[in-house]
Amino acid sequence: MERNEVRITGQVRELKPLRTSPAGVAHRELLLEHRSCQMLAGQPREVRAVVTVKVSGPEAGRLDQWQPGDRITVSGLLAQASHRDATQLLIHAQAIERFE
Repeated sequence: MERNEVRITGQVRELKPLRTSPAGVAHRELLLEHRSCQMLAGQPREVRAVVTVKVSGPEAGRLDQWQPGDRITVSGLLAQASHRDATQLLIHAQAIERFE
């Protein structure tokens, strides 16, 4: 079986408005800004990325208490951002938590 798991930390850069699907499921996207130093080919490398995270269901409403600058950990899976463009990815959050 194939695996698709992501775990990343960073700061909330932007929270997009809460939306509801035609099926009545709440969805919210946020931009996560990640910065770290990672080892690559035996050398330290500064890594920066801005990643779209999609939160669905009851968790989406809980994000109303969050704001840009909050530090979070996201666990989830990678998926296409849209059906029309297979080259853009986002993280579908399965677990998301704020930390200090």
